[in-house]
Amino acid sequence: MAVQATTPEEIKRQIDDLLRRHDTVVKKKAGLGGQIQAKKDELNQIIQEVRAAGFDPKTLANDRDKSQQDLQSMIADFDAKLTEVEAHVAAFDKK
Repeated sequence: MAVQATTPEEIKRQIDDLLRRHDTVVKKKAGLGGQIQAKKDELNQIIQEVRAAGFDPKTLANDRDKSQQDLQSMIADFDAKLTEVEAHVAAFDKK
């Protein structure tokens, strides 16, 4: 690769272009950093709300699954008892 002879004006133009591009990247980086910090703050607030509700964010999915299973079990128990009572009421009504 041969070194091209460039004029001082061309070198200055290249440097100015590089500095402009660098400034653009730095500004975008700062903007992204702000967005990331905002998301971190939002996530921390959600974690605090989860903890305030009495849950551990690390086990939230397992807690949800257990609660769902417990609820399904209670519904099944209630259905079985209600069916039994309905059968007794129906038998009583026939007398």
